[in-house]
Amino acid sequence: MKLHPILRATAAAALCGIAGLAAAQTAPATVGEATMVIGVARVTGVDGASRAVERGTPIRVGDKVETEAGGHVHFRFVDGGRLSIRPSSRLQVESYNHSSQDPALTAIKFRLEEGVVRSITGSWGEAARDRFRLNTPVAAIGVKGTDFVVKSDSDRTTASVYTGAIVLSPLTAGCVVTLGPCRSGTEKLLSEDMKGQMLELNRQQTSPQLVPLVDLLAQNRRVPQIADSVRPDKTAVAEASRQDIGSDKAVMTEARSAGVVAAGSVAPPPAPAIPAPPPVVEIPPPPPGPPVVAQLVWGRWDWTSVPVSDTFSRRFEEAMQNGRMGTVANGSYGLYRPAPDENALLQTNEASANFRLAASSAQLFVPDMKPPEPVAVNGGTLSVDFSRATFATQLNVSNRSIGANTLQADGIVKPNGVLLGQSGNAYIAGALSLDAKEAGYFFEKAFPAGNLSGITLWGR
Repeated sequence: MKLHPILRATAAAALCGIAGLAAAQTAPATVGEATMVIGVARVTGVDGASRAVERGTPIRVGDKVETEAGGHVHFRFVDGGRLSIRPSSRLQVESYNHSSQDPALTAIKFRLEEGVVRSITGSWGEAARDRFRLNTPVAAIGVKGTDFVVKSDSDRTTASVYTGAIVLSPLTAGCVVTLGPCRSGTEKLLSEDMKGQMLELNRQQTSPQLVPLVDLLAQNRRVPQIADSVRPDKTAVAEASRQDIGSDKAVMTEARSAGVVAAGSVAPPPAPAIPAPPPVVEIPPPPPGPPVVAQLVWGRWDWTSVPVSDTFSRRFEEAMQNGRMGTVANGSYGLYRPAPDENALLQTNEASANFRLAASSAQLFVPDMKPPEPVAVNGGTLSVDFSRATFATQLNVSNRSIGANTLQADGIVKPNGVLLGQSGNAYIAGALSLDAKEAGYFFEKAFPAGNLSGITLWGR
């Protein structure tokens, strides 16, 4: 049966309308637009079509942005989040979804394949901080309401923080598809109060390392920064220079000995002999109990796996009370101390000091997402040479999977009292109280059976 020409035209229009509706329903969502473009930048969609980026160009889920040498583009997202993509960079928007009714549906995810990017979290990321992720070829970065910068290539990722905090960990197979911080026991935290430091991870490393801060945006300093964001601190604290550590690393130990006093005498003749009383043994005083640590406090993130041995850390909100300021941190814990300001320096006239272990906690993060295993800390030593600005420490640990082991590290003491390990068989970072009476550090070491991680407090 032949249709009337008008009916044929109506049917064709209807079919086109249905096809257009289907295409609209399946097209990637527009989640932002370019607000500033300098030089040459292009966007490639999921359909493979490429277009030049101009002011007002939309950005959609699945789009890959590539800037040429000298190219620089800013994107503003629908929730107020912003991205500054620097020259010679490639970044893909893998997800940008939000649901106020079901937070589990929120997902913000970027992948920086190469180059430098600055990210400022918007309202969606603030509302669901455990659903934000930026991946690089070697690292997974979760954020906690943050303005941060990442520089990456195929072998190394470096990150710094202006405001808030990030958690950086190796991009393992189990972390590729997840969101938020990747909790593998190798993650490290970097927050805005950790002045003068940034995180770096090489492909050959099993855990990120804190390194001296450098300006990751310096290569494009002539390009305007994001105008309404928090400006970076221009006076980054330089890393204290490496110092030689002498061969004498032994810790002085207190010697205690019991003296035996013989008492008594024999009366002169002709009086009968008086038997001498038994020797009086001087009983040594009992060994002192653990020292009291009242100034230093370990704070922990909500996601931290807290072992039974950790009876002394507190929630971060509590650790930051009473004017305490942060010193060092990893992906689970941060060490806080009373300080008048962030630039406070260590105050002591002592040449050296020995510390006694007051509290400790450790666990072994094993593969395949199994529960962490408890690790016993069976004592240790910590000595600080203030005249040379160095420290030396060791810890005795044991566990069914790693057996009995001794962790050892030597390092420097920065003018602000921060302890940074530089050699040994474990990674250590910590701090002294400003009066040099207390100390604390976290320690990490990779074993074939898993990754050891723990915290300590020390006193006099």
